[in-house]
Amino acid sequence: MEYHIHNCCFFFFIISLMLLPWHIRSSSSSSSPLIPFSNTSSCRRDQSLALLQFKASINHWPSYHPKFASWKVTTDCCTSWDGVTCDDFGFVIRLDVSESFYDASIDSNSSLFSLHHLKALNLAGNSFLNISFPTLVAKLCSLTYFNLSHTYILGHIPSEISQLNNLTSLDLSYSFHYDEVVPLEFSKLTNLISLRLSRLTLESPIALRTLIYNFSSLEELYLDATPTDYKRGGIAQDWFEAVASVRTSLRVLSMSDMGLSGPMGYSILHFSSLSQLYLSGNNITHFPPEMFQLPNLEILDLSWNHHLTLSSLDFPPNKQYALQQLIVRGINFPGRSLPHSIGNLNLLTKFDASNCDLTGPISSSLSKLSQLSQLEELDLWYNAFVGTLSSFAWSKLSSLRMLDLSGNQLTGTIPSSLSKLSQLEELDLGNNAFVGNLSSIAWSNLSSLRMLDLSGNQLTGTIPSSLSKLSQLEELDLGNNAFVGSLSSFAWSNLSSLRKLDLSDNQLTGTIPSSLFSLPSLEIIDLCNNTLEGRIPSSFSELSNLETLKLCSNNFHGMVDPRMFKNLASIDLSDNILLSIDTSDLALSLPHLDEFGFSSCNLSEFPRFLKYQENPFELDLSNNQIQGKVPEWIWNKVRTLRLANNSLVGFEDPVSNHSSSNLRALDLSNNNFEGSIPFVYGTSLSAISLSNNKFTGEIPSYFCNTHLAIVDFSKNQISGRIPPCLSEVEFVYLHENKLQGSIPDTFQDGCRLRVLALGGNQLEGKLPRSLANCSFLQVLDVGENQISDTFPFWLESLSHLQALLLRSNRFHGSIEQHQYHQPNSSFLRLHIIDLSSNNFKGRLPIEYFRLLKQMTVEGSIVKSPKFINADGISLMIPLMIRNKGQELGYLPTQISYVSCIDLSSNQFSGEIAEVIGDLRSLNVLNFSHNGISGEIPSSFQNLRDLQSLDLSNNDLSGEIPSELASITFLEVLNVSCNHLVGRIPSGTQFDTFNGSSFEGNLGLCGSQLQIECDPKQNGNNGAPSISSQEDSSDTNFNWMFVVAGYGSGLIVGFVIERYIFSRNMYYLEKIMNMIRFFQGNRSLRTQRGRRRN
Repeated sequence: MEYHIHNCCFFFFIISLMLLPWHIRSSSSSSSPLIPFSNTSSCRRDQSLALLQFKASINHWPSYHPKFASWKVTTDCCTSWDGVTCDDFGFVIRLDVSESFYDASIDSNSSLFSLHHLKALNLAGNSFLNISFPTLVAKLCSLTYFNLSHTYILGHIPSEISQLNNLTSLDLSYSFHYDEVVPLEFSKLTNLISLRLSRLTLESPIALRTLIYNFSSLEELYLDATPTDYKRGGIAQDWFEAVASVRTSLRVLSMSDMGLSGPMGYSILHFSSLSQLYLSGNNITHFPPEMFQLPNLEILDLSWNHHLTLSSLDFPPNKQYALQQLIVRGINFPGRSLPHSIGNLNLLTKFDASNCDLTGPISSSLSKLSQLSQLEELDLWYNAFVGTLSSFAWSKLSSLRMLDLSGNQLTGTIPSSLSKLSQLEELDLGNNAFVGNLSSIAWSNLSSLRMLDLSGNQLTGTIPSSLSKLSQLEELDLGNNAFVGSLSSFAWSNLSSLRKLDLSDNQLTGTIPSSLFSLPSLEIIDLCNNTLEGRIPSSFSELSNLETLKLCSNNFHGMVDPRMFKNLASIDLSDNILLSIDTSDLALSLPHLDEFGFSSCNLSEFPRFLKYQENPFELDLSNNQIQGKVPEWIWNKVRTLRLANNSLVGFEDPVSNHSSSNLRALDLSNNNFEGSIPFVYGTSLSAISLSNNKFTGEIPSYFCNTHLAIVDFSKNQISGRIPPCLSEVEFVYLHENKLQGSIPDTFQDGCRLRVLALGGNQLEGKLPRSLANCSFLQVLDVGENQISDTFPFWLESLSHLQALLLRSNRFHGSIEQHQYHQPNSSFLRLHIIDLSSNNFKGRLPIEYFRLLKQMTVEGSIVKSPKFINADGISLMIPLMIRNKGQELGYLPTQISYVSCIDLSSNQFSGEIAEVIGDLRSLNVLNFSHNGISGEIPSSFQNLRDLQSLDLSNNDLSGEIPSELASITFLEVLNVSCNHLVGRIPSGTQFDTFNGSSFEGNLGLCGSQLQIECDPKQNGNNGAPSISSQEDSSDTNFNWMFVVAGYGSGLIVGFVIERYIFSRNMYYLEKIMNMIRFFQGNRSLRTQRGRRRN
């Protein structure tokens, strides 16, 4: 075969030589010079016919990728056809039909293979039906460039590609199945300069060495997402040594997302010509600092190597550095701060240290970067920086085009000095704690600004009119603040380039102004959660580019005709209680609309026009008055279906009769369904909530055959055992049922579990030790069961664990450091601990308290997003707190931090150590009903964020420290039933507490107990008089403060956006720091569409 193809290529070479004089004569009369790769000559008829036959054989997308639209019989293929380039003789030598067709089949008879002069062929981004790609590709023997990336082709990679001896560039990335092995015959392609094999399999470092060893010209090698060994990961050093075997001047090396682990070694240092190195998404533990001094290294990406700490990171001033882009997102810095010498990277234009858990004053870190005069992009989002921006001289970074400081703990006002960054194109200060208004900033100086995000702060006042001078602005997000005023006072018509407008979650009033409809480029409008009123203007239909319209949670009224939304892709009218939707038109067609948000819209039936929608859609009908049964036609229509908080009782037809490949998420919570759990099956189903119904029986085994990420069957009457397969689910909510038996010990290595909520059942046995395999576990709630075990010290290595709730079980024994204790990695992020009502004994676990680093920073913020998105289901997760006898729920937008320790109702003894005062972000502390002795530590005065303190029913003695009166947020105090003496402190919060907080302490006196202190005693040491003691009550106050109860769900809002439910990685990176619970009443909120690579 190879001999035949070589003869074929030789034959065409001879024919070309024979025709050459004719071509020269025919072109000599032309004024155009004879230039190779020109499109000035006429197309040969055989070439145009071959292309037209190729076009006719495939399905193409004329509306989205109109390359084929220009391919007409009446025009010249060389001069008029998009994607076609000819040589001077009319032969097609370059063909680019990338992203142009779908479900096409290219077989061996395709006219494509008759284009023997092709030197470059680009088929990337298309969809093939081929079982395998035709082996006749080898007939295109002149090819030097072949791109088949981002397609999906079944079958094997054709080894015949190895016969294309002239290839200098080959790209097969993300084309074949990920377990397709790269043919080692490719080692014959010795002329390759660029090789891209991302997401294809190389079986070992030896295979890689064999493949590339003879590539003497190789300059670019891309192996991203190449499977190594998914369970163990590839040994990084072995793979880098294999790469180093290539004897060439390698310029670009990309080995991201390969699962490489361990140190990378030093073999790669001999590539002195290396200019770009991409290693993100691995488990590399050591990176040689000498790499920074490679003379040509311009771009270095080490992001998302979570086990990598850049220790010994130093950039001496006497060295030359070529580095222009340094991307270290999601890795660790020693001391959680930037190195002082980073300013010596004087050529740096991009620095990304987002999500690195960096701390300290933001002004200090910015000062370290102030020497980088060429810096254009600075990305520090989602760290733990504190302080204000006002003290920094922003003129030192005058070259900045992009600044992202979002997701930190920055305070104060947004400084007017930011307007000195005249080159700025993107500014993101969202999700901080900025206050004040924006009127002092000279926005007109930022004339190049295209993206402005100030969402998730505490900004006030009206939206400044000076923002209307930003004529280049494309995205404006001021959501989740406290802006007031009317939209009508703003000159919207000046923002003619605006594509996205988000003003949600503010206090804006008035009607929607007509000037808003003069913005022709608008694609997204989000005005949810304001107090806007009036009728919804039909003028929205005039915005031809508008795709998403969110008007939920306002005061709009009147009847809405859905026909005004015929051009939209997404509409959300939820929570406008005076609004009605006309659902009577059965002939209504909304062909583009695929998201319907009709929650709280006074609907009493399913909108009938939905039955005739042709394309699958997302539907939210929650919080209406719909009764009866779910119609049978709906199952084959919806991608996500949310029917929570209605009065539904069943299904018109068994759900099992309507399994759907479209259904992704289903929410039937808070209805009146009863009986067995329905058979809901869909190949795409990833989230299901049946919470708060009357379902009975056992959890069906068919769920083990699904790919669910979220299962919420909480608050039903489900019995039986927990299926072992649920260990493969990411978020499991089974609390408040009648489940029995033990928790399955089936959590495998690489377990995906993040939240496990099993509280309020009848579970027994021990906690499964295999939970230690769930390295991403953030919430564990097994409260209110019958589990008998000792304290699970073996969970301390779970660095993401934030909430541990073991209350009301049969846990026993002491809580002490064990022989395997890891002092630098124990419960680093834990900030909600509830061990109450068990049988723990011994001294308080003081050493563990020292390790709770998440609580040691005053005002430590647990990030909360503006919304939660699960395939169209909005999950606004409340934090449930039982306080003063009632259970209160707080949305993430209302709570910025919660840190709690509850060890009440056990048998702890000993004294309270001063180290408790180091937990500066602590909000709730409950040591009540134990046998704790000694005095109340004076270090409690450091707990400035403390809101509730319960030390009742212990053996405490001494006086109440007067310093406690300085804790201004303290709302609940109970020190009753101890042996405290002296005068009760007065002033501030102490004057608001009644006698029940202090009774049962015979030595206390003060106005709260109506017991006079002995005036002869000074200060706080007064003794109660005898008559006053006799009048005091002996009633004991039994107060309990329980955090994150299993009641309506666990925990602080935690958001699922990466993977299954989010369309955008950015918020996946920001919000994965939260604990959350699957419950909520709001529809999908539009997320930002900007880049987050």
